[in-house]
Amino acid sequence: MEDLIYARQSVDREDSISIESQIDLCLREVGKAPHRVFRDKGYSGKNTERPDFQEMMAAVRNGGVRRIVVYRLDRISRSVLDFANVISELQKYGVEFVSITERFDTSTPIGKAMLMIVMVFAQLERETIQQRVIDAYRSRSRKGFYMGGRVPYGFKLEQTVINGVRSCMYKPIPEQMKIVQLIYQLYSLPQVSFADVIKYLSNNKIKNQAGKNFSRMRIRDIITNPVYVKADAAIFEFFRGQGTEIVNDVSQFIGTNGAYLYTGSKAEKRKSICLNGQVLVLAPHEGFVDADTWIRCRRKCLNVRQIAKPVKAKNTWLAGKIKCMKCGHALSLKAYPRKRKEDARYYICNTKYVSASCDGVGSIQADEIEDIVFDEMERKLREFNELSYKEKQGDPIEITKLKLRLEEIEKEINVLIDRVVSASTTTMEYINKRIDTLDDEKRKLKDKIAQLSAELYDRKNIGTISGYMDKWNEISMDDKLTVVDTLIEAIHVEQGNVQISWKI
Repeated sequence: MEDLIYARQSVDREDSISIESQIDLCLREVGKAPHRVFRDKGYSGKNTERPDFQEMMAAVRNGGVRRIVVYRLDRISRSVLDFANVISELQKYGVEFVSITERFDTSTPIGKAMLMIVMVFAQLERETIQQRVIDAYRSRSRKGFYMGGRVPYGFKLEQTVINGVRSCMYKPIPEQMKIVQLIYQLYSLPQVSFADVIKYLSNNKIKNQAGKNFSRMRIRDIITNPVYVKADAAIFEFFRGQGTEIVNDVSQFIGTNGAYLYTGSKAEKRKSICLNGQVLVLAPHEGFVDADTWIRCRRKCLNVRQIAKPVKAKNTWLAGKIKCMKCGHALSLKAYPRKRKEDARYYICNTKYVSASCDGVGSIQADEIEDIVFDEMERKLREFNELSYKEKQGDPIEITKLKLRLEEIEKEINVLIDRVVSASTTTMEYINKRIDTLDDEKRKLKDKIAQLSAELYDRKNIGTISGYMDKWNEISMDDKLTVVDTLIEAIHVEQGNVQISWKI
């Protein structure tokens, strides 16, 4: 085992100790023990990017070093953070550290105590730097600045100026943007999965910018990214309903710009699976995917486990929809061959039979459930014997503004009610008058919202239709799955009980 002596001097000055003098003092500490000397002359202590210092640390990593001896702590670095990092690495390799001026010796109790103090200040410096970076990122991102990272497919970067500050923005690549729009159109169909989109693109020889087939991850990144959407009031409402922090006012969502989605400080999950706590900011570039299509695709991605696609099912058109009422897990279909009859088919709760953690449905005959669901679908569709379409008339932005004002009133009323306990007589009179005024405004707002909602779409009757289910036995399994996915959210069952959650 050997000792390493390290000396550093940035400039020659009369009031500074020379490298030779530093080494002489360190040799007294080392004595007759085996040692090596490393020296950096003309190098500042602002960082550790010094040739002999790096060579010394390489020697530490190679092993066989007992301790490092320096004349003073700042010979290693003037940065507490750098010094703490060096000490941490020395501890990793079991190397002691000695500063002869401050009597800093990590082999002694007082030396270890001093080391702990240094570490505390180093951690404070780390957290301060981190907070400054976070604050700067948050401030710039909320102003619509490009914050770096992978440029989404379909765009390239171009220089721009935002609020007098130079930045970058996305510029669309027309031929790639057409592929993006195609991907959204495909995935928005009820029974289409990422794998189906990839297969379609591959079969039609549509490649990514590198000339290779699209991967599932890249398709997902495109589908979940709001940079492509024409951000209108519907987008504002969608993200607001998901718990996303929206920087811009609803009046700015006019259906022209795309949007940036940043990870918020309160976000608990990844942006791809949860929007709660994320931050949405309108971007300076133009959007290309209409809001309805984007929302339809994004909803499919939010709860992947709940939208398992049953397109490959061969034995039942309820695949992926039917769930145990007790544990909530999907039931699987099991077919048992019989010699002279059709296969016996049962829906099985795997949670019950595999882990015995569910005392719910267990198994139930598939034919009985399918007959019940078919009858209920037929009955439900009779409610829609009038064929019509809805023509957009009203202004959704105005409705959203009224809803936001309604929320503000509710919050103010709650605050006033909380103050009743400690209110004086005079204050109580003010509170009562203010609540009466707010209640009156609240009532008028609700009436206005109801009126605008009724006017938002004008129903146009174009005829009647009947016999929706007459051709059921003649259509393919894929078509049946599409119909069921369009009509039904989920089917929960137990013995003697079937509950259907409708989408219509």
